[in-house]
Amino acid sequence: MYFRPLPILSLFAAPVLAALIALGVWQAQRAAWKSGLVRDFEQAAAAAPLTLDRVCSAGLAEGQVIAPPAAAGRSLRLFGNDASGTPGWRLFQAAEICGSQVLMESGFEALVIGGPGGQLPAGARAKPVIDRYIVEPWPEKSALAPANAPERNEWHWFDDAAIGEALEATRFDATFIVTPYAGMPAFLSRTPPATHIGYAVTWFGMAAAFLVIYAVFHARAGRLRFGRAGG
Repeated sequence: MYFRPLPILSLFAAPVLAALIALGVWQAQRAAWKSGLVRDFEQAAAAAPLTLDRVCSAGLAEGQVIAPPAAAGRSLRLFGNDASGTPGWRLFQAAEICGSQVLMESGFEALVIGGPGGQLPAGARAKPVIDRYIVEPWPEKSALAPANAPERNEWHWFDDAAIGEALEATRFDATFIVTPYAGMPAFLSRTPPATHIGYAVTWFGMAAAFLVIYAVFHARAGRLRFGRAGG
């Protein structure tokens, strides 16, 4: 084999190839990490929900399936959908969990479509599973979220400071929210392990293609030959 690398091209190619491989490894690691989270969640969902005493002993954590906490005080109306996809207002209250006040989804009001006599009656409520709740991370603001209107109690994104003030919660914790259990939560189902594997394959494929292009370029320049020298 005869190989004389082009210095400038090789200096450019080495970090690019390393970056592509590193991204592939990173996605493969995330796939394994996400698989572990999904497995742990499925085990937790199949078991009895954690009592609040056990939750407080272990510490409130993402993905826990817990017994219904007690919610009290004013309800906030946040626009969204129930588990069946019905549009309307998700109702949230402050719940006492482990000495802190955590935002908890406590009900749902279906959206009135077409005014009086529309498709859904005013105040229609979904029937979420109430024997167990899921601890989810505090949702991030969507780039397209409309502005909140606290004066009308109409919310479109989870503004932690404004929500804590509206609920008059002096020990408000905006790390997690607690919602009725309705299957795999969005933070696990949005990007499943198989998707991360697909990303990893893509990055590794790009690395292989880049290496082939690098080799072909050198072969055409007469700087790469296979076989015996001088053959």
